[in-house]
Amino acid sequence: MNILGINFGHDAAATLIQNGKIICSIEEEKISRVKQDYGWPVNAIDVILQQNKIDKTNIDLIAIGGMIYQELGANEIRFRFDKKKSTKQKEYLNRVLSYIGLTGNRFDDKNKAVFIEEVKKLGFNNAQISFYNHHLCHAAGAYYCSPFTPDLVITCDGQGDGESFNFYKIENHELLPLVIHGHEVSVGAFYSTITQLLGFRPTRHEGKITGLAAYGKPSILEDEFYHLFKRTNGKLTRFPFNDLEKYWQEYQIEDQLTLAEKINYQTSEGVIGIEYTKRYEVLKAHVAKICKGWSKEDIAYACQKVAERIVVEETKFVLDNHFKGKKVSIGLAGGVFANVRINQMIYEMAEVTNIFVQPAMGDSGLSIGAALLADVEYHQTKHLTNYKFTNTYIGPNYDEQVNSFIEKIKHEADVELMPNAPHQIAQMLKDNLVVGFWQGSMEWGPRALGKRSMILNTFDRTVNDSVNKRLSRTEFMPFAPSIIDYMMTTYIPDYKDDCPAADYMTITYNVKSEYHDLLQAVVHVDGTARPQRVIKETNPYYYYIIDEFYKLTGCGAIVNTSFNAHEEPIVSTPESAYKALKEDRIDVLVLDKYLIKMKKNG
Repeated sequence: MNILGINFGHDAAATLIQNGKIICSIEEEKISRVKQDYGWPVNAIDVILQQNKIDKTNIDLIAIGGMIYQELGANEIRFRFDKKKSTKQKEYLNRVLSYIGLTGNRFDDKNKAVFIEEVKKLGFNNAQISFYNHHLCHAAGAYYCSPFTPDLVITCDGQGDGESFNFYKIENHELLPLVIHGHEVSVGAFYSTITQLLGFRPTRHEGKITGLAAYGKPSILEDEFYHLFKRTNGKLTRFPFNDLEKYWQEYQIEDQLTLAEKINYQTSEGVIGIEYTKRYEVLKAHVAKICKGWSKEDIAYACQKVAERIVVEETKFVLDNHFKGKKVSIGLAGGVFANVRINQMIYEMAEVTNIFVQPAMGDSGLSIGAALLADVEYHQTKHLTNYKFTNTYIGPNYDEQVNSFIEKIKHEADVELMPNAPHQIAQMLKDNLVVGFWQGSMEWGPRALGKRSMILNTFDRTVNDSVNKRLSRTEFMPFAPSIIDYMMTTYIPDYKDDCPAADYMTITYNVKSEYHDLLQAVVHVDGTARPQRVIKETNPYYYYIIDEFYKLTGCGAIVNTSFNAHEEPIVSTPESAYKALKEDRIDVLVLDKYLIKMKKNG
């Protein structure tokens, strides 16, 4: 049984489950090299099929994350498959005709048939095609992949299928909705509004707000933001509450839109998308008014504190009403849980025993969630234990290409096969070199975790500036450490071995103050760090590098940041890794056991 899970929206991705086992998951951007690539993940699917020697006709089921056909016009669906300019022009014409009232409803179940037809055109002739609720897909990824069995699953994002912040209970291994919040409550939209207000790109740069928040200070702005949310009749609500049209008129938003913008927001998506956009525009105008005169740092600080507070308070409300007096373990997924500080706050709640954050917590994770739901449905939960994550190294593998690539670049690069690679790499780190480290199967999710990582020592805080400049990244963005397992509790007293969130850099912890100097390049200004625990069983090569580094320096941690320049996806192939060396983003490149340096002129 071959099942393909697909995310068709932004952060397009594909997952293969074969005979009840997760085989491979790939984000389209890592292959196409287009950040947050969207639509049909043709390149990711091609790699999955090629590397697993599967023909399209042998795919039995295609599971789509989200009821995507309900919110997109027919030609927009076609465009997301073929990416042809002519198809997009047809879509724009259809939007104009809809705007002036010459065509009827663009969003109905006929578009489902269009979607299925496009899939069949690609050669998946024997595949059944099923669609699964957006948030249920997030929940499935958090629940079934968790190494422990969560009592509660929480999903939180901008919106998907009209929902934004959900709680699921578990009965007989089935995810059942406990509390569902519509898109009008969205905490993710609130955070994205601040992201855009501060000059960053919403749905992409929210992490920069988290980083910037560490440089802000408490103010009355926090109260202003907090009162954008309230509980009405026991239900969480958010500004503009029931006054959408009132504020739409008050802020004269319609008058500020160009004709093209009016056509797009009124016709590009279905009813949910239109209302979500209107609420977002009203919220943005209102927040801009509130924020006048405040620094970016203080705005970010207030945003972060309120997001933490709302998520924790709503979680407490659900626990008090549905798990009174009980200790619970929790699975988390959805873009809001890319926020490692929020995850720390949930983990530190008195009622919570453990958390697992789906490593691909954003919308790329819908592909694994949809595939899991389809497989569970088909096998009636027969293979539940096969889904549990021990690592995220389920991406593509290009090891077979390394030797031929080395031959290709020998004329312009110095190449050395290292007889004792871990020790030699550790020595380079000790000598303050920035190393691009490439080996084996790629990580799944947005974090580099020792397969496509840029690594250096932790001894100098100024590397945050120097390396970020080389990568064209925002200078205030903090780095994260990879810490060898036997040093975790030394540096992080609150760490517990049974918490998997630290294996994937999905949580922050307080770092013991006496190690702030040793780990200065990875300790945030608030004294926290976002660690990756490294264990021998899941990544022995990377483990032995840090082990050798500890022997040389007495430090059991190194800086680990994603191996890419700003606005680029994480590197995937040897070619994309070598590009970083040619562009002087790194000092040396390690391809498996090969050490590569650019030849010096003359």
